[in-house]
Amino acid sequence: MKLMKKSFLRIIFFCILFSFSLCQYTSSMKTAKIYEMNKNFDAAISIYKDIIRKSPNNFQAIRSLKHIYKKSQRYDDGINFLTYYLDRNPKNIQLNIELGEFYYLKEEILQAKKVWIDGLNNFKNNKSYYRMLLSIYDKYSLENEIFLMVKQGRKHFGKSFLAQELGNYYQRRKAYKKAIDEYILTLLSHPGKGSTISRRILMMSDDNEAKDIIEIKLLETSINYPDTFLPTLADHYFKHEDYINSYNTYMDWANRGFFKAKKWLDFANSLRKEESYLLSIDAYQFALKQDLKGYQFGEALLGLAKAFEDQIYPIEKNDIIPFFYSDNIFFEDAFQVYSKISPDNLQSSLNIYDSILVSIPESSLITEAQYRLAEIQYRIIEDFDKASTLYMMAFNQNPPTELKKKIILRIGDVLLAKGDFIQSISFLDSMYTTYQMPEIKNKLVEVHLFSGRPDTALAIINEIFSTITPTNNTFNDLMEIRDIIHHYYNEVNETGKKAFIEFLKSEYFLRQRKISEASEQLDYIIKNNEHLELIPLISLRRAVVLMRLKKFDQALDQIQSIEETILADKSIIMSGQIYEQIYDNTQKALEYYMRIINEHSDSIYSEPIRYHIRKLKHIEKS
Repeated sequence: MKLMKKSFLRIIFFCILFSFSLCQYTSSMKTAKIYEMNKNFDAAISIYKDIIRKSPNNFQAIRSLKHIYKKSQRYDDGINFLTYYLDRNPKNIQLNIELGEFYYLKEEILQAKKVWIDGLNNFKNNKSYYRMLLSIYDKYSLENEIFLMVKQGRKHFGKSFLAQELGNYYQRRKAYKKAIDEYILTLLSHPGKGSTISRRILMMSDDNEAKDIIEIKLLETSINYPDTFLPTLADHYFKHEDYINSYNTYMDWANRGFFKAKKWLDFANSLRKEESYLLSIDAYQFALKQDLKGYQFGEALLGLAKAFEDQIYPIEKNDIIPFFYSDNIFFEDAFQVYSKISPDNLQSSLNIYDSILVSIPESSLITEAQYRLAEIQYRIIEDFDKASTLYMMAFNQNPPTELKKKIILRIGDVLLAKGDFIQSISFLDSMYTTYQMPEIKNKLVEVHLFSGRPDTALAIINEIFSTITPTNNTFNDLMEIRDIIHHYYNEVNETGKKAFIEFLKSEYFLRQRKISEASEQLDYIIKNNEHLELIPLISLRRAVVLMRLKKFDQALDQIQSIEETILADKSIIMSGQIYEQIYDNTQKALEYYMRIINEHSDSIYSEPIRYHIRKLKHIEKS
């Protein structure tokens, strides 16, 4: 029993001693670092040496001492230190490399090279030594030494040894022919590095000088090695927006028996995202003819449906500048209005989404298909009841967090569109209580605001501001809304407050897709409140709404009515855009755009307009 007690006490004593030593070491290292930062190198060196004397294998102290010798240009001290440790650790390749570097920095070049060459002889079976030496040769631009070392290494380890590293070396020096040769050698010898090397090749093709070199080399090599190089060649074409050649190359690869479902579907998805819809549809349909696994079959169907959905609306011109807070999430318009829709693409997308629901009912893709169908019903067909049902079905499938968030927000939108803002608020409140998603709070601001409750909206905004920082994505949008409420509601008389509430009603109409009612509401406010500060903003909004109704003449009259107000620059630009895009009168449009340069040079839109003027004049000349 006494012996056990003595042993226990001895253990405790050593633990205490160890803890004390550890604390002492930590304190010493911190002190040395402070001295080093203050460039008191002598004091720092003294402490590091003391630590190493007590603990000869202390890596951190050894590394710090080497660093300070190099930093303070005490090369002789560094050489002596490294020589001492290398004598005791002759197999340490790091010490060998660093010893040579100290000689090099001391400008004893021949001795440095001797140390490194001796190292090559001593560590000829160590691949890591070659890689470390390549790095140091590269650092000091010792090109001949690199070639001799690589030659020696390849005799020992094979012709592809250091090919990737040498490719990187050539690429940095824009020696593209040599770089691509080394990368090809890497791919042939190490197929597992395919994605890494392909990225390097594609990165290199950013340089116009390299583009043709890479293309020719990949074409030549793919003749003998199609499986390895055709996908890289296809990706090269794709990167340079040559989607047809990219597609044909992938087809060649697949028809040779190298079809890989994941890579093919990634390619089809990329075509769709780049709006190369016809090729993406062909790609999805080709995939569907292959022997796809269940999930991959569903993914191909989903992609195909999205490709048709994306084409329901034709691509039309974007405005030069954003009108009426179009970059603000609270004024986003889900109901985009275009001159026409494509009924064929609409029907195709609906049919394929329905097919997913029927053919793969157990798949996790069901939720997304339901969500996409709901989006079509809400945004395009405007069947709010059917949209609501589909959104709830998708929600009940317990989707991933990001999709769940989208569904919750959209259910709030649909309930608002149906005129049931009380239920919308109740639903969003319950969802926030459950999931604590900040985006739901933002949506509550929107619903309260556009259902005529600016005070409540403002209270929620202030609540949000207590939890977010200016770096938050929605911070500026919330600030903008708060300023609007303060300026046009809190700081005005009762007439102004009433007019602002009426304006919110018009926004509510827009969220119900009642565009004509919104226009009439805005017109009513303008006619009955001519002198209010709110009127220029209302007039701008009505001009935008009239454009959506294709009442272009009225829109032009409306926007020109505020040329002498605080929104003069937006008024003039919008007039120019109407003449340019609607009336096809470039000369008249230019007259308006030039007014921005001459009369409103301090406008934040002056530079984009200046650029647009140059673009228009160039088009006219050509």
